[in-house]
Amino acid sequence: MELAQCSLSDELEVDQTLGGDAQHALFDILSGLQAIHAKGYKHRDLKPQNILKIQNQDGTSRYAISDFGLMTPAAGQTTTLTATNAGGGTPHYCAPECTTNLRRATPLADIYSFGAILHDIFGGIRNQLPYDQLTVVGPLKDVVEKCTWRQPRRRFQSVEALREALFDALDGDVVAFASVEEEEIVALLSQGDRLDDAAWDRVFDCIDENAHEKRSNDRVFRALSIEHITALVEDSPELFDSLGRDYAEYAQGTFGFDYCDVIASRAQAFYAHGDVGLCALIAVSILKLGTSHNRYCIERVFMQMASSGISNELADRIVVELGVQEVNFALEFGYLEGSIGASRAAIHPALADLLQVQ
Repeated sequence: MELAQCSLSDELEVDQTLGGDAQHALFDILSGLQAIHAKGYKHRDLKPQNILKIQNQDGTSRYAISDFGLMTPAAGQTTTLTATNAGGGTPHYCAPECTTNLRRATPLADIYSFGAILHDIFGGIRNQLPYDQLTVVGPLKDVVEKCTWRQPRRRFQSVEALREALFDALDGDVVAFASVEEEEIVALLSQGDRLDDAAWDRVFDCIDENAHEKRSNDRVFRALSIEHITALVEDSPELFDSLGRDYAEYAQGTFGFDYCDVIASRAQAFYAHGDVGLCALIAVSILKLGTSHNRYCIERVFMQMASSGISNELADRIVVELGVQEVNFALEFGYLEGSIGASRAAIHPALADLLQVQ
């Protein structure tokens, strides 16, 4: 494996605040957790000592999760745990449920551990009891507390939901609304995850008005959550498709590094529930978002969306969409090969054939 520069623990010993800019490390950790959980695993011993800082070939750095000694498939699928099959993990980072039955620990145990890492960075001197709910002063208070509830059902139920809340808490941008209506729409989206028909009509009217006036819909889309997206699938499939197409266009903009991960999570929600046309649009947008921002985890998301396992219909539609948007796929894929070591054998043959043509 690659030689790490140091661990996150080493960095925290030098500067507990990571120079006042912890976002890079935190969002890399969440990307790693998301990948682990997507494959049906959980780490169960996440802590600063197990997070490595690695230098990329271009001189930048990234953080990677290591030490998978306690990682296991879903409960009951393995017998290779601890000698007693009872407790495990590291005090101060270990979720309470791991102390009594390690086998039954869920991915929510990793959410707890991430909250403990947040406490290390934003909570000052450690003074809490192990396995207890943690808190900090300031904008991260609600996030840390929700991560570290003793009852797992009260925690964030996914890495995606945690990422959105963390980004919102750390976002220091001064909010400027294009109109009073837009401000009201953002407030409306922030109040709950399920909107009625009248509320959605107002949202779409605002999006259309901004587009007509050539104004950005950034504030509206920042207020949109994954829960909004999944609820709309059930409530109004037609509106879901329309919103997904608007979001695919929005995702091709220029954003802050950390917000790219939030965009990718929401785009994945559209991809998971969309028809072939929408999925193709989302895949192309994710490709362009990842390569234009040099964000490795997003480039890997595209590789999943364009993998050899997707349907022939979807692959053909992605090829068409690349042509419609005049994307030089050979050039873009060259970036993927250089940054994440992407293999042509890993993508659908129809896309691999396109590389030969261009």
